[in-house]
Amino acid sequence: MESGQQPVDQQRPEMGKKVFFLYPHSVIGEELLEQILKEEYQVYFLKDHAKVPRLLAEYPGSILFANLDTGMEEKGWDRFIRGLMADPATKCTGIGVLTYNNDPELSAKYLMEIGIPCGFVLLKQGLREATAIILKILEANEARGRRRYVRARCGDGAARFNAKHMGQILQGEILDISSVGMACRFQGGDGLKPDTQLDDMQLRLKGVLCRASGKLMGATRESPDRKVLLFSQPLPEESLSKIRRFVSISLQDEMEGILKKL
Repeated sequence: MESGQQPVDQQRPEMGKKVFFLYPHSVIGEELLEQILKEEYQVYFLKDHAKVPRLLAEYPGSILFANLDTGMEEKGWDRFIRGLMADPATKCTGIGVLTYNNDPELSAKYLMEIGIPCGFVLLKQGLREATAIILKILEANEARGRRRYVRARCGDGAARFNAKHMGQILQGEILDISSVGMACRFQGGDGLKPDTQLDDMQLRLKGVLCRASGKLMGATRESPDRKVLLFSQPLPEESLSKIRRFVSISLQDEMEGILKKL
């Protein structure tokens, strides 16, 4: 295992670090993404290295895993990564690389000569081992920060819910959501008091349906009609997976909008 798992020399952002995969391999697929989302990291996929320096300058202290097997020749990757590490605007980025190339000279160059802080991950050792290494690197670099759960804003009616309570069907809009709860607005008001238990809820997350139950905690400071609901734990694993995937897709969509402006 050639992981080079020393922490990045950068103060930990309070809300966690963004984790970028540049030109992700096909192996960075459903299983790996599922495991990373379970650990509540903010994960994004990038497909244009030309915009990466400007993006990383916007998010200092982020972590970037680059796929050396595509996007450009190895000499180009060499220059690209050295450039990121030398530029004052991006030098605090934690850089790691992923590759199927098990040439020991290549790993020695990136780990010892260039000095990437977030590992040289060989994918030939298998998806399970690669996933374990990546998760250890993220943990060593405190990528989760103080934030325990990743939350996504829900715009333009992308997420809605309904719930049965006292013989009535309550409906509303989900404003933001994480795997532990959501902020929501009831349609036409609700009149529900804090600590009200809603045991039969259906969430509609961009067309994907999942079941949940939870307790209302009251209104937020921003608005009296903005209510906070904590899900009853443990949520069914199927519902957890759907919520985490929705959060991931929502964050990726938000990132795509940022990339278009760069």
